[in-house]
Amino acid sequence: MSGAGLTRTNLLLETEKIRRLRKALRSRSNSEAVRRVIEERLAVETGLGALRRLAQSGGLKDVFGRAPAKKKK
Repeated sequence: MSGAGLTRTNLLLETEKIRRLRKALRSRSNSEAVRRVIEERLAVETGLGALRRLAQSGGLKDVFGRAPAKKKK
């Protein structure tokens, strides 16, 4: 991750939650943990947007006929 575009921001964080987050991510600092979580969430949003667009376009087509038939509701 590059340092370009970083700005100092004052955040109020719950001490225990940020400690658990740092431990889970093995982050060296609170800032690193928060930056990583932000990046991960933005990646999730990108993926969800792609799935929404795929669904709106009609979804995937099984050109090989290998997918099981959809159950009728």
